[in-house]
Parts: sequence; C-alpha cells; structure tokens
Amino acid sequence: MQKQLNLNPIKKNGLIHSTPASDGLEVSRINQITTNVNCNQPFRSTFYGFVLMLKGKINIKTSVRNEILKEHDIFFIFPDSVYEVLDHADFSFIKITISKDYLSKEGLFLGASQHYNLFQAKAINKFALTKDEYHDIYYNVIALEKKLKIAKDMPYRNDVIRNSFIEILYDLLLSNNSRKDFEPPRRDSKFELTTKFLDLLSEYFRTERQVIFYAGKLFITPRHLSQVVKAVTGKTAGELIDEIVIGEAKILLANHSLNISGVAEALNFSNSSFFGKYFKKNTSLSPSVYRMANRLPKQTFF
Repeated sequence: MQKQLNLNPIKKNGLIHSTPASDGLEVSRINQITTNVNCNQPFRSTFYGFVLMLKGKINIKTSVRNEILKEHDIFFIFPDSVYEVLDHADFSFIKITISKDYLSKEGLFLGASQHYNLFQAKAINKFALTKDEYHDIYYNVIALEKKLKIAKDMPYRNDVIRNSFIEILYDLLLSNNSRKDFEPPRRDSKFELTTKFLDLLSEYFRTERQVIFYAGKLFITPRHLSQVVKAVTGKTAGELIDEIVIGEAKILLANHSLNISGVAEALNFSNSSFFGKYFKKNTSLSPSVYRMANRLPKQTFF
C-alpha cells in the first residue's frame, strides 16, 4: 500500500521548524504564514541547498530569470546568489541547507565530481519530479531529518548522517540525468559570452556600472555585448547591471548596518545624491523611503 505523505509541516515559534544543524547540514520545513511573508525584497543565500516543494506556488526571481516553483518541484540554491520572492500561494516546502564548508569537510565530492557539478551548474535552477521520484526523495529527506536528531555523543552519528545525505544526492543525480525533457546547459558562443559577462558582473558590479567596462574585458563592442546578452536572457547588459546593483542596494539599505551615504560609497557612487537619483529611477522610491518600509528585519523563505 502506498504510504500517504504528510504535507503539514511541523511549526515551532511561527514559520520554521528545523532539525539541529550537524556542522553545516540542516533540514527545515516551511509553511506559509502571511504575517511573516517577505516579498519583493532581495536576499543573499550563504549556503548550498535545495527546496522540495510540497504544495502551493512560489514565484521567485533569480539573477537572470524568474522561476515558478510548484508542487513536486526541486529548486537549487547557491551560495552568494541573490533571490527575490515576487509572490506566492498557499505554499509548503522542505529544504536541506549545506554550508560551504560541509561538503569539503566531509570529503563528499572528492571521488564524485558529478555531485559537485549538480550544485555548481547555475543554469539549472529547478526541475519537476515524477511522482515516484518525489516520494523517494521526500522519504529520504525525512530519514535524514530524523538522523540529524541523533544525540551528538552517539557512536557513528556523523557517518550515519553523511551516508543518508549521500543517498539524497544520488536520488537528485539520477533524477537529473533521467530527464527526457531536461535541456542541458547550452554551450553555443552566445551562451558562453553571456556566462562570461555574468561572471564579470558578479565580480565587478560594486565598482563598475558601465557596459563599456564589461565589453572591454571581453574584447567586444558594448552594442554587441548587449545584443548577445539580450538574445540569451531577454535583458540587455545594462538592464542586468542595474538589476544586480539595485538588488545589492536593497540588501544594504534593509540591513541598516550602513547609512545611505555608506551604501552609496559601498557601491562606488560619487555621492549619496547621485545614488539616490539612480535608486529612484530604477525603483520609483528614494533610498530613505525604501529603508523606512524595510526597517524591521524580516525572515526570508531561505
């Protein structure tokens, strides 16, 4: 008889119930609570991980595209990437988060580089699972969740957790490789150029906002760069530059560790007035108004 999935996440103190972290590995269940929803505010992930959608829908913006997450979808999370939840509907999901150090500390990928690639291929944000794949991954995640609750002084605890986590990785790898409708990352010249641009953008956006700078790094004209980038992403190079700069500005403004002049300086604007004009042009809000609207820290989905 098919086991029935319990899609009602355990809640504690509101939004999230998490297992104790095992030196960088954690399982959390998250359910919609409207008072804690944090939409239209970018946030940066600090870990690897994936989200297994149990029900509902989440519209989330990544650096180059929007993704609609729905029941039975897997969504991959990457450290240092910026995300923004645009809207949602009656969602519930379970996630595994893995710190940057956990994978190397446990030696998980030294003999299995394909697993590492599963989390590194940033062109792959999500895919839909079949019913059987979903059941397999769900119950293995639940098994890992239980193992993370084993007392820390129990013999072989870390090995048990490690092996349980590896089983999930194999589930994901097999599901990924078996996709008939899965389109592997493109490797044509336009895609390669766009990838190089996005890599440069992630490195230099805090100091360089001109398309000509990135075109020079790539030894092409600004016009050619924008045409290629738009053909691949649907947005020009300038639009992507503005998006990532504004996203970083929103994070810094909401964080409240810097005043507005400090945010302008951190993003290499000549003064706070110029920064204010740039921010308002792209958001229709002044930095101070945005900061006031995001004064209190809010819990993100991830």
